Amino acid sequence: MSDAVFVAARDRFSEGLSHLQAGRAPEAEAALRDSLALLPGRPSTLLNLAVALLRQARPAEALPLLEQALGHRGVALQALQRPGEARDAFERLVQAAPQRPEAWFHLGQVCHQQGDGAGALAAYERCLALRDDHGPAWSQRGQALKDLGRIDEAAASFERALALGDAPELNAYYLAGLRGAAAPARPPRWYVQQLFDDYAPAFDRHLVDSLGYCAPEVLQRLVTGVAGAGFASVLDLGCGTGLCGPLLRPLASRLVGLDLSAAMLEAARGRGVYDALHQADLVEHLMATDERHDLVVAADVFIYVGDLAPVFDGIARVLRPGGLFAFSVEPAAPEAAFVLQPSLRYAHGEQPLHALAARHGLAVAAHERGTLRADEVHPVQGGYWVLRAA
Repeated sequence: MSDAVFVAARDRFSEGLSHLQAGRAPEAEAALRDSLALLPGRPSTLLNLAVALLRQARPAEALPLLEQALGHRGVALQALQRPGEARDAFERLVQAAPQRPEAWFHLGQVCHQQGDGAGALAAYERCLALRDDHGPAWSQRGQALKDLGRIDEAAASFERALALGDAPELNAYYLAGLRGAAAPARPPRWYVQQLFDDYAPAFDRHLVDSLGYCAPEVLQRLVTGVAGAGFASVLDLGCGTGLCGPLLRPLASRLVGLDLSAAMLEAARGRGVYDALHQADLVEHLMATDERHDLVVAADVFIYVGDLAPVFDGIARVLRPGGLFAFSVEPAAPEAAFVLQPSLRYAHGEQPLHALAARHGLAVAAHERGTLRADEVHPVQGGYWVLRAA
């Protein structure tokens, strides 16, 4: 689009607003239609054209424009991580077009994003009352029900989503956590990436202020108790927004961060403490990188990884002789390799962890049990480990 076209569209839009303010609805309509022809799909133009039509008692023509404008605006605001404004747009849309299932679906999503589980559930159910075969709405209804503690209803909702063919890998993962079925080795990669891309803006505030997250401090204390400082190279595995970074920086000559989420890495970059940051799957990176490290830290990472055998393969590959591997886990039954909990976090048993360590030539240098974070104000207990390479 040329500058001249943009300027012409802007000028006709301004003329349309002037006509509206002066009560000249037909003239406003003409100007706004001209602007829309030059610059299609612009939400503000669509909204004001709808107003011009409503003032001429033409609601049937105005309604599709309102739907289009508010839908575009809501989706854009959702993508910009502005859920309050997105919610306002979708609430206006469902008032204007209450028979549109997608409007209710998007409203449910932003309610869920804001932590309003009851509002999300109500919106998803309005969507499904209009369109019973909406697989994503059944899946997200299940998530809302799970968060509200209504586990059996949540599982039934995920089963309905699966029956409709919606995201089979993801809904099977949800069901495994709720029904206690055989758990997948890890969640779908795209799910984890999207989860943390969405979570990144509020991650630090929620994890530290609301959940009392303390794993980085505990692991740093254990590592310094075992070996002190002076690590030539440290890898912060699953670094997220870099909460471990400031604690690890004084220990390391070189500090590297790795995460799957681009948004998380952007936040970590803003801390200014990492020498390098990589976006990659952790196992793929460990098995492919030429870098070698004296300390690898994984704080609260393995709650999103079930089968740790490939991780230990990679750790054994990148860890220099005498190097340390420090991590935290949520505890499963002592003999369980991994369990997917209803929280959709993985837990790991101590006996398989000891076996994995021995198989990879890693000796236990430190191990203690303690609080990882809170969940609904209740402390979540976990295990902290420091292993040393031979």
